[in-house]
Amino acid sequence: MVYEVRRLRLLRELAVHGTIAATAEACCLTPSAVSQQLSLLEREAGTPLLVRDGRRVVLTEAARVLVAHTERVLAELEKARSEVSALRRAVRGTVRLSSFPSAAVALAAPAIAACRAAHPDLRILLDEREPDRCVTGLRQHECDVALVYEYDLLPRLADSGVALSPLLHEPLVAALPPEEPAALPDGPVTLASLRDQPWIAPHSDNALRTVLERACQAAGFEPHLDYTSDDYTVIMALVQAGLGVSLIPRLVAEPLSTDVRLREVSGLRLTRTISVAVRRGAAEEPAVAALVNALRAAVPG
Repeated sequence: MVYEVRRLRLLRELAVHGTIAATAEACCLTPSAVSQQLSLLEREAGTPLLVRDGRRVVLTEAARVLVAHTERVLAELEKARSEVSALRRAVRGTVRLSSFPSAAVALAAPAIAACRAAHPDLRILLDEREPDRCVTGLRQHECDVALVYEYDLLPRLADSGVALSPLLHEPLVAALPPEEPAALPDGPVTLASLRDQPWIAPHSDNALRTVLERACQAAGFEPHLDYTSDDYTVIMALVQAGLGVSLIPRLVAEPLSTDVRLREVSGLRLTRTISVAVRRGAAEEPAVAALVNALRAAVPG
C-alpha cells in the first residue's frame, strides 16, 4: 500500500477546515478536484475515510490515524530537506516571510536588512497577513517563516505542523490623552478607573478588540466604544485629541505616541507574545535559520 503525499496533505487540510469547499479554497483547487483526490486516497487506504454530515464531512477513525501520521511524515520531509540543504553550508535562495504590520516595521525590516548585508545570495520576500493566515500560509507552503502573535486572554494558536518560538512578550498599555482623566494616580492604572471614558478600538483587528472587551468585562464594565478604526495612527490621533482612551500593544503605541500618555495596566495580565513560526522540521534549513536568527537579533533590548 503506497500513499501519495499530496493526497495525505489534502486529508490533513480537510481535518483543519471541515468542508470540501473550504479545503479547496485553502489549497487553491476546485471542490471536485479535492473530492476526486480524496476518493483516490480512500481507494489507496482500502477503507472509508469520510462520512457525510450535512454540508460537512466527518473523518473516520482510519482518517484520523492517517492525519496523525501525515503530520509526522510532513515534518520528517521538512527535516530531510533542511539537513540536505545544510550540507551545502551556503545561505542562498529565496525565503518568504509573512508578518503582521507592527512586527514588519519593528522586526522584519531590520532583520531583512541584516540578512541582505550578511548573505548577498539570500533573497527575502515579505508579505503582510494576520497570524491565522500566517499559519495557513506555512501549511500551504505560501511562506517559509512567519511572525505571529498571541494574547493572554485568547486561545493559543495551535497547529501540530507549525513550530512557534517566542521572540518577545510585550504588555498592552493604556493610551491616555495628554490631559489625563482627573483623579488618576501616578504609575500604572486599572481599567476600572477608566470605566467612564469613551473607548477607541480597532475595527477589523478582532483579536485586539476582543481582548479589550474581555479585559474591561473582567474589570467589571462594558466599554463604550465610541470610535473604531483600522489605522493605529488614527486611533492615536483620536486619543491625542482627547476623544477617548485605548488599549494598545507597546510595540504599536510607542512609535506613534507623540503627546499621548502610555500607562501600564495593573490588576490584569495583558500581554501579547510575538513568536517566529516555521514548518516543523524546517528550522535547520540554512536560509530559514539565517532569517530566524536575524529576527531574534532585531528584538529591542
